[in-house]
Amino acid sequence: MNKPQYINWIVKEDGVVFEDNYPLFCFRLSYEINDNIFDDWALHIRRHYLTDDELIEGATLNELTVEEYLHKFIVPQKEEPLGSTARSNDISEILFADLFQFVLNYEVPRCKQYNRSGKNSSEHGTDIIAYKYFEGASQPNIKDKLVAIEVKARLTSKEACKAIKDAVKDSKKDEYRLSLTLDYYRKTLRSMGKSDEAQNIARFQQKVEKPYKVLYVGAAISSLPSVNNHVIVGINGSDLELKTGQYVFYVHGKDLMSLAHKVFERCTK
Repeated sequence: MNKPQYINWIVKEDGVVFEDNYPLFCFRLSYEINDNIFDDWALHIRRHYLTDDELIEGATLNELTVEEYLHKFIVPQKEEPLGSTARSNDISEILFADLFQFVLNYEVPRCKQYNRSGKNSSEHGTDIIAYKYFEGASQPNIKDKLVAIEVKARLTSKEACKAIKDAVKDSKKDEYRLSLTLDYYRKTLRSMGKSDEAQNIARFQQKVEKPYKVLYVGAAISSLPSVNNHVIVGINGSDLELKTGQYVFYVHGKDLMSLAHKVFERCTK
């Protein structure tokens, strides 16, 4: 997966805390209207749904243009039932996957949006899996890290609290569903012809034999324009009852649902 250009718009905001001074990882999506970057972002999203070769094959078999095929079969449309919700969820999950891969330097398999049965539906399980080796793929180490990321998108909301609370709440469920997601990812990657990535996932299915560190992340995103005085108001970190190894990530920016529609309308190739 190539690094998308929009990643430079994700700006880390140091020193942001909850009302009780509990810290979180906060980022601002500081974007501008830029046709080239929007086009690149749209293509990046589309390639999560299907490969270039699969796109040509699907359009040809259905006797449609590429744009018609994407509109009808692949890309969520805002006028469809759950279409806007699917756009919100997909762009947010892909954004956090990009954040962990291209900013925090984790490996992030891309399976969640691929070849799903309905273009406005989503697979169950952990939203994003990220991992990082201490020494290398061929040398399992107890310091290897696996991160389970639960994403909650509230792109039409200008407040942070509900998205953060929901993300943390559902993140606690990942302890039980992570193993199922790992097995699903391994099989999906293998069917995509990504045997090396599938083998990497298999390493994390051997926790008893080859222990590693597991981290859990509640990842929230909403359209809060700015964080005043570096404080997320209306929520205390202690109220979240975070477990050991559980963290909060929050991304915010203005009018993110409108931004999502601008990007998705360009998913035509």
